[in-house]
Amino acid sequence: MSSFLNLTNLIFGFGTFILFASLVSYEFNYDTFNTNYDNIYRVQTKQEDSYPTNFCTYSPSALRYHLLTDLPEVEKVLLMREISGNQGSGQFFTLPDGAQLYEKLGYWSENSIFDIFTIRIKEGNTANALTEPNSIVITEKLEKKLFPEGGAVGKQVVIGKRYPLTVTAVIDDFPANSSLKPSYLISMSTYETMNDSKSFRDNWTAISNDNFILLKKGANSDLVNAKIKDAFKNVKDFEKSTPYLHPLSKMHLSPNSQPDYYIILSMLSLAAVLMLVLSCVNYVNLSLANSTQRACEIGIKKVVGFSKKAIAVQFLGETMLVTFVAMILGIAAAILAFPVLNDILDKNMDFSVFFQGHLLLIVLLASLLAGILSGIYPALILSSYNPVRVLKGKLFSDRAKTFSTKKLLITTQFAISLFMLIVSLIMNNHVQFVLNKNLGFDNKSIVFAEMNVKDKVSFETVKARMAQHPEIVDVSMSSTMPFNGNIGGYVTWEGAMPDQKEMISRNYVNYDFIPTYNLKMAYGRNFSPEYPADNQNCIINETAMKAFGYTDPIGKQLFLYGKAFSIVGVVKDFHAFSVHNPIPNYIMFLNDNMLVGSKMVTARFTPGNGQKAKQIFSSELESVVPNEPFEVKDFNVILYTENAFLLWKAFEKLFLIFAVVSLIVSSIGLFGLMLFTIKRRTKEIGVRKVLGSSVATIYRQLSFEVFALLGGAILVACPAAVFIYKTMPGTYKEPLSITIFIIGIVLIAVIAQLTISYHVLKIAVSNPVKALRYE
Repeated sequence: MSSFLNLTNLIFGFGTFILFASLVSYEFNYDTFNTNYDNIYRVQTKQEDSYPTNFCTYSPSALRYHLLTDLPEVEKVLLMREISGNQGSGQFFTLPDGAQLYEKLGYWSENSIFDIFTIRIKEGNTANALTEPNSIVITEKLEKKLFPEGGAVGKQVVIGKRYPLTVTAVIDDFPANSSLKPSYLISMSTYETMNDSKSFRDNWTAISNDNFILLKKGANSDLVNAKIKDAFKNVKDFEKSTPYLHPLSKMHLSPNSQPDYYIILSMLSLAAVLMLVLSCVNYVNLSLANSTQRACEIGIKKVVGFSKKAIAVQFLGETMLVTFVAMILGIAAAILAFPVLNDILDKNMDFSVFFQGHLLLIVLLASLLAGILSGIYPALILSSYNPVRVLKGKLFSDRAKTFSTKKLLITTQFAISLFMLIVSLIMNNHVQFVLNKNLGFDNKSIVFAEMNVKDKVSFETVKARMAQHPEIVDVSMSSTMPFNGNIGGYVTWEGAMPDQKEMISRNYVNYDFIPTYNLKMAYGRNFSPEYPADNQNCIINETAMKAFGYTDPIGKQLFLYGKAFSIVGVVKDFHAFSVHNPIPNYIMFLNDNMLVGSKMVTARFTPGNGQKAKQIFSSELESVVPNEPFEVKDFNVILYTENAFLLWKAFEKLFLIFAVVSLIVSSIGLFGLMLFTIKRRTKEIGVRKVLGSSVATIYRQLSFEVFALLGGAILVACPAAVFIYKTMPGTYKEPLSITIFIIGIVLIAVIAQLTISYHVLKIAVSNPVKALRYE
């Protein structure tokens, strides 16, 4: 029985450690398949007062020429732009049967992408695949969707129902652990043609592009950073912005130069190590609990001449063998659990990651270390037994019940389990906090579509038709919407100092935007057709009002790009981008000229009519603009697929797994502890029963020792869990409640009580005479 528990305990520990070590290794090995991995950098921008941090992953298109012509350290430069947001028409492909295929992951790109990144070619020639207008490169996966028969090179595809492009090459699908995973690439010259933007490459103020560079071998990235830091010094309103190099090695884990994901992976790594340590501690406890079964063997070996060293080496060797077997079985368990991990994280990992890098060596070293740590203490204890006392049946010492290594191990076991459980509850609370947080607008009754709006008339037609349906409450149009898109800029204000300015997120809306999202006015009024001058007015949020130092903002003027706008209203703060970060300065303008092109059309429906509203919305849009591609979505699709939310959701599930496994392993360890305690105190318990002690009295005495150790564990685990909470990324977190700690402590205490009760029940039905004969 004890051997089975020991092996099971170690299998749990190794299986969990290997599974999550593989995950961490996978995440840290992103992009390493690129031949130029160590020399590829993305040029990002540090912006004063930008949102959500001072670091933006993009840089202006005009910077490309400065990088290429003025820096001898740079070998290649790549200008890219994600096909999304206001370039939404490129997301739809027309299939042979006329249906629309929505493909989100695409880039406008220069041909130098093939020189910088390692991209395998299936068909075609990459020498000039993206040099000419109307050229597109597709992945093998997309080829199977568009051309099931194959042979896509030279054929045409249509995007946005109107733009024919010629397939110039088919490439292999990007690896799963690639930061860039486009399913298609369209030449940058096509972007300029479609958007009639000949001056696009000269723009310094639109920080919305990716500039990648390949440094020459031996080039110093710090020197390049020093040379480009003043690139914005002559750009009005951007004088304090600074471009900098961000290595490809950090692009996945720290895209905006913030350590959030590093922190999360560090937490997972810590949990994996603690799981293995917990298993080792349990092994020690179970080995000591099982020592009575080996007592006679030890005594006889000592009598016949075995040295203490020889006996210690024997027990250590046995432990090493058990640990090695447990590691092999742990690998098998991890392989079986890998599909579950993929489902939780929405990834496509395979177990080959286990054999990449140094992970296999790390696991082997962990196995060796775990074997030594698990075996050294029991080996020393068992080999030190006095043979005379052992053969007389007096295995246990009569020492006073002082603090011992055994008690330290048990306290450690309790502390790790309680820590895992409390952190798991904290993560669950945070996810529920995000799910139920008041965002400041109606996010539960919104459907939307991103589509190309030709003019105001087409939108008004859609709006009038939608108004005929009682399920639809309001319809609006805007350049962006909450959690989808951001247009930034610097603003100054009436009463500001000459050098004062604030970064602000702006949105161009129509009259119906505020009622559609059910935003609340804090001061002033909404835009209205009754005020023809509203094209020169604006509405801000409370955060911006505070930033400008206003207590009475109505009528005050703001200045943006040389134009003055009067404040006519202030909306109450709402989360425009993320529930995890501070609410930024926000401003809305009424401008019909800005509401053409690819815009967001939004409708609010009556409660319980979500599906019907989507059908109505889709039908009416199709009837008014039949030649425009679109997809009607529920707003919460955006909210619940936000990267930060998905990350925390996955993190919560992972720590829940850790908590459950640690509770199982702790239960095994606690069972061993009680087994050891009962055997050590067998004679004492027998005497007490003969003298009339009740089972309840014996239960209290056995419980006292266990709960004293649990008290010590609480003093360690609770502060550690608080530290993890404070380290968690994000500004908005569920306030830490003492209820979480009470639940965790009670659950551990219940498991302890159940284990104690099992052993006490065995004592209750046992014959005390046998206990007195035990020694």
